[in-house]
Amino acid sequence: MNTVAFSAADAFHHPNLVPAILAAITAVAAAWIGFSVFHWRRISWRGHMDAPIDLIPRQARHSGTWAAWKVFAHHEEVTEPSLVLLRVKNSGFTSVSTADIRRPMTFTFPGREVKEFSVSECHGVTREMIQPPMAPYPAINGNRIALPPFPMKRRASFKLLVLLSGADRGVLGRGRIRRGKFVHETRGRGWLVRNVVFGATLVLLAGIQGGITFSQGDVMPSACGAGQLTLEGSTAFAPVARQIGEEYTSMCHAAAISVNGIATFNGLNALNSAGNSRQRASTQIAMSDGPAPSGYPTLIGHPVAVIIFAVVVNRQADVFNLTVADLRGIFSGTITNWRQVNGADLPIRIVSRVTGSGTRRAFDAKVLGGQGEPPFSSYNCLTKDATPNSPVTRCEVTDTGTLLQRVNEIPGAIGYAQISDASTYTDVEGVKLDGWDPSIGAVERGAYPFWTVEYLYTYGSPAPGTLAASFLSFLTSDAAKDALRSADYTPCVDRQQTLLTTLCRG
Repeated sequence: MNTVAFSAADAFHHPNLVPAILAAITAVAAAWIGFSVFHWRRISWRGHMDAPIDLIPRQARHSGTWAAWKVFAHHEEVTEPSLVLLRVKNSGFTSVSTADIRRPMTFTFPGREVKEFSVSECHGVTREMIQPPMAPYPAINGNRIALPPFPMKRRASFKLLVLLSGADRGVLGRGRIRRGKFVHETRGRGWLVRNVVFGATLVLLAGIQGGITFSQGDVMPSACGAGQLTLEGSTAFAPVARQIGEEYTSMCHAAAISVNGIATFNGLNALNSAGNSRQRASTQIAMSDGPAPSGYPTLIGHPVAVIIFAVVVNRQADVFNLTVADLRGIFSGTITNWRQVNGADLPIRIVSRVTGSGTRRAFDAKVLGGQGEPPFSSYNCLTKDATPNSPVTRCEVTDTGTLLQRVNEIPGAIGYAQISDASTYTDVEGVKLDGWDPSIGAVERGAYPFWTVEYLYTYGSPAPGTLAASFLSFLTSDAAKDALRSADYTPCVDRQQTLLTTLCRG
């Protein structure tokens, strides 16, 4: 019997091998390119729920007065109310800029009228981008929601909770993206769409931005204050404070509330100085990232929410996780190039806040362990033009927005900011600390160190009936807590949970 020996070398030199390999590579490459081009820019939306609000809470059902329960929006009863929950996500391979939006996103609800909608669970975008306070055109038009053009980073997402009037069902999404797709995902809806209990729970717990109430419930503050009130201090908290102030004044028309982000300690000092005039002090509130240090004995702190910060780097640093030890090495000058922490070959440039910043105080205490930051050495944040012999390149800026803009523009830059602010810049990347993402769960486990409590300070206790007292009371309302949650704050008192004896204790 004849046998034929066939070796690996014979196979390698087979005349058809190379063409076969090239054909396989070409086929794979073509498929990959086709898939990539189709998905290069891709925003997808999915309906998580579309359900009528037709359940009566158990307590009301047994009370004999359940027929009086109704749904209200903006003080008007909603007939045949229903809720729709939509999730929108950048599911493509790259960011989508405002210039890429050829036709903005719209959602139409045939046979129904949009009463109100709320934006929540924002990741990579902010509520202000989706619902700008000074929008040039109304977002709600009959049965349609029209969103303005806004950028979405890769994997950015948000949810829309929509209150509607009418018996029909169904949603139509429209939009057009340059070299991309705006698509409807149909998978993953399952039982959630049909779960009316979930819909009723969302109404009770989440609330709509404009305010949903039942029966005779009142969405107005219990007592509207009148006059002028100024909130000064934390630049990180200023945007959400401004939003809460607008919510308050939209219901209490005799009040005027202004918000100035001038840094935590500048706000505390301004309030402390106003104590020379009791009348002026009663119209001021200081916003403080963290409790005020000793030296302000006449100021009384009111804990509002847990604020979580992120360490941010320019995307070109190619770093996604740092340890606390790494950060201490960077700020002490022993680590000066990103390649020392497995990143790109780029010099590290530190963008810090000024000494009056509460965010900086939290970073120094919680991350640097009290060792403090090195002296200022740079005016331009690029070179040591202020102190050439300094071991680090470090500049200082006065506010959160400027810090993020510098980190966004400067290759190799590093800084720190509140997590929702950090998500709005294309070339700013939030990094993990010791393997943990910035989240309230990680904070409660004691695994994530970079956080503090946001306080509002008054000069003494505000007198009952004053605008300051009414505004502080309004912070416990659903409207205020919705605004806090949408900006990634965790209210100290929220629903059935309180953090006043744990994270928010004084």
